[in-house]
Amino acid sequence: MIRTASRHRSISPRRRARVGLALLLALGLGLPAAAQDASYRLGPGDRINFSVYGQTELTGDYTVGGGGNLFLPLIGEVAVGGLTLPEAQGRVVARLADGFLQQPVVTLRVSEMRPFYVLGDVRAPGSFPFRYGASVLSGIALAGGFAEPQQVQLGQRTDFLAADERVRVLEANRRLLTVRRARLEAQRRDKDAFEPPPGTDTDPRMAAALAEEREILKGQRAALDQSLDLLRAQKPRLESEITGVQAQRASEETQLRLIQAHMEDYEKLMASGLARRYQGIEFAREEARNKAAIARLGADLARLDLAIGDLALRIQETVEAYRRRVMSDLQDVTTRLNEIETQLPSAREIREARLQAGGALGTQAQGSLARKVFITRGRDGTPETFEADERAALMPGDIVEVRRELPARAGQAGLEPAGQVAAAETR
Repeated sequence: MIRTASRHRSISPRRRARVGLALLLALGLGLPAAAQDASYRLGPGDRINFSVYGQTELTGDYTVGGGGNLFLPLIGEVAVGGLTLPEAQGRVVARLADGFLQQPVVTLRVSEMRPFYVLGDVRAPGSFPFRYGASVLSGIALAGGFAEPQQVQLGQRTDFLAADERVRVLEANRRLLTVRRARLEAQRRDKDAFEPPPGTDTDPRMAAALAEEREILKGQRAALDQSLDLLRAQKPRLESEITGVQAQRASEETQLRLIQAHMEDYEKLMASGLARRYQGIEFAREEARNKAAIARLGADLARLDLAIGDLALRIQETVEAYRRRVMSDLQDVTTRLNEIETQLPSAREIREARLQAGGALGTQAQGSLARKVFITRGRDGTPETFEADERAALMPGDIVEVRRELPARAGQAGLEPAGQVAAAETR
């Protein structure tokens, strides 16, 4: 925030009057007549010259933004959209006087009014700087004049071909996705084959797509079966290993019982003094080794039982992963089909409109063309569209649209051959 002594110094009434008169003269000399009108409303695109007496660093040209705000130094944004110059100037003075400057002398003038726009049936549509006295005819002249019929027809033909291509692509994608959905439905039901959707089995364009989807179904089903067979083949091996471990444990348990019976007899001999204690220790060690072997074999049996459980879980996960992938693909195909069904009606209408417009242009001569001019102008913040003639005066910000009048229905021979037109209309 700038606060200097010169900004707070009051200006004498006589001096202020001289300054105001000089600024008004400068304003009148440099401003277009249309902008001098006190009823002219500022809007986005207007370029405003802002100056404050005694504050040369604040002087400059500023453009009204899209929201109707003017960003000025020191005070920031000021809403001026829809205001006249005196109203906008009063609002800026009030903002400067609110804690920034004492009795500021402010001048606002329109250095460049917002442009007007010309579009439609002209050679070079675009935006053009506004000049006082501009009319519809001068605006069309700035836009290069009316478009030539051949030029418009070429553009219409290009538009039709693009619209027709979009319809063809959408219809082809719909046919392909319909076949793919039938294949995915068969996979979801664990079937090895699927029936082609109605109409696709007799369509020669779908022969390759049907063959490809059948190969995909066959390949994915074979891959699943192979994975399951490999997993299931491990179960007999594990079961055989379990049988072997169980036999080993049974043998170790039999040997343990024999050792324990022998130890009982040996202890009786030791009590009678007929046997040595050292041999008894060896029997105890052998008993411990047998118990350890039995424990180890029991652990092996538990591990093998767990492996069989894991194998069953892996088989289930393989099947579930296959089904999840199929369901995800099916959901994606269904979503894309719904999008195509939504887009096709409007695409066909656009193609038909392009066809009619291009055909009608092909039957007209340049001298027989009729055009109408419509102006869209903002009034009180609301755009209004009305028909005007070529002598109508333009205002800054006007949108001029030149429309070519077409008959209700003209021949389409100028756009494409009759056979192609008939085929396009039947699709």
